[in-house]
Amino acid sequence: LATGPRQNNSIFYEIRTYDIKPSKMKEFVEMVNKFFHLRTAHSELVGFWSAELGAMNKVVHVWKYENFAHRTAVRQALANDSDWQGKFISAAVPLMEKQHNEIAYLVPWCQLGKPPKEGG
Repeated sequence: LATGPRQNNSIFYEIRTYDIKPSKMKEFVEMVNKFFHLRTAHSELVGFWSAELGAMNKVVHVWKYENFAHRTAVRQALANDSDWQGKFISAAVPLMEKQHNEIAYLVPWCQLGKPPKEGG
C-alpha cells in the first residue's frame, strides 16, 4: 500500500488504528467479536489485527472503498445505524484512548489476495 494524494478517485483503503485503554483491551475484543458484523454489513473489511508484541493495546482494521463517494455514503449509513451506534460505538468509545486514520492505495504492481485461512 502507498499513502499520498488521491489517485484518480478510484479504489482506496482506509487504515484505522485505535489505541485501547490497557485495562479494557479484553472487553474491546469481546465487543468486536459480538457486534462487528454490524459494521461489516456496510462495507468490505480487508483485515483486522491486534498485537501481542510490539505496540500493545492497538487494533488496526482496513476497509476497502470504491471511491470517496462510497466512503461518504458508508460513513453516513453508519451514523444512522441505530444498532451499530447503540450496541457497539456507544460502548466502545469509552474504551479507546485515541484513533488514527489514513488513506492508502495499492501500488500499481500489487494485488491483494485473501489469506488461506482466517485468524492466527
